[in-house]
Amino acid sequence: MATQKYSLPSSTRKSILTATFALLALAMASGLAFGQTEATPAAEEPDAVPAEKAPTTAPAAETAKPAEAPPAPMPPPAPPVPPPTPVEWKAQSKGGLLLTDGNSQSKNFTFGVNGFRKEGNNKLALEGGLAYGTSNNSVATVDNGTIVGVDRREVVSSNNWAAKGRYDRFITEQNTAYASGQAAADKIAGKTFFGGGQFGYSRLLRKDQMNIVVAELGYDFSYERYVDQPGKTLDPVAIHSARVLVGETLSLSKETGVTASVEALFNLNKEGKAIDAKTGNPGVSAFKDTRVNAKVGLSTNLWKSLSFGFGFTFKYDQNPAPRPVPAGAPSGTSWPSEYWSLAYSRTWDTLTEATFIYTFF
Repeated sequence: MATQKYSLPSSTRKSILTATFALLALAMASGLAFGQTEATPAAEEPDAVPAEKAPTTAPAAETAKPAEAPPAPMPPPAPPVPPPTPVEWKAQSKGGLLLTDGNSQSKNFTFGVNGFRKEGNNKLALEGGLAYGTSNNSVATVDNGTIVGVDRREVVSSNNWAAKGRYDRFITEQNTAYASGQAAADKIAGKTFFGGGQFGYSRLLRKDQMNIVVAELGYDFSYERYVDQPGKTLDPVAIHSARVLVGETLSLSKETGVTASVEALFNLNKEGKAIDAKTGNPGVSAFKDTRVNAKVGLSTNLWKSLSFGFGFTFKYDQNPAPRPVPAGAPSGTSWPSEYWSLAYSRTWDTLTEATFIYTFF
């Protein structure tokens, strides 16, 4: 049997080849897409992303938060507490004794104390002293103009005491306000009591290694009561005065020092109950009863707390107190009116003393 050969037209063969190539291209494209789909992680599983590939950008919610404020700076450390102000103390006592016998018979004794305490801007000072002395004077017994015997009569030659307290408030190193009070008596000068108070302003004028100079201005009130006399009424007197003082402390060496001061009191009121010593009439006008007190002292250290002191005091009273009737006068004796100038004490007094001084602390 004869074999029949079939052949496709050329157009058909071209169509088959084109379809075949198209199928191959589609298959390759599908395989590539499948491979990519398997390698890419699922978008709904973000936890599966490796840590090293996690996004570094903060979430929008966290980015929107305000930045935290920086911590407040630490307060500076408190300044160190200053050391407590030291308290200054000083106390001294002094005394002297003089005894004579034989032709001259006398006994004289002096004693004094002083001290101060200073803490911060406050200073309190206290001082006191007394002096007492007697002498046995010769008294003759006379018969018909002839001395037939000699006797002794004791006479008080000194009898005074004084006490004073003073408070100083230091406003600055150079400026101070002060107030003081005192009480005293001097029977030989005719005053059974005198005292009062002062207040005012003190100024440090100079201070160096050798000198301390101060000046004070203030007010003084004094009250004086006098020794009673037969047949005479002596009323107490109140005096209001302006006060002025200048003083210096001079350091000659570590062991030796000198002090000096002058105080003046000028009466501002008319003393209606006082007797004018110049005229004998009652009443003393303002600025007619000026009083002056001047002092000079030297001290030198002898051994440890023991020192030697020398002092001189001068007192002036323009209108002195009435003079007491001298001891030994018959009872009831009084001053005659025609000798009224004899009835008043001297206008000045002095005191010279040499003492040993012991400093307690």
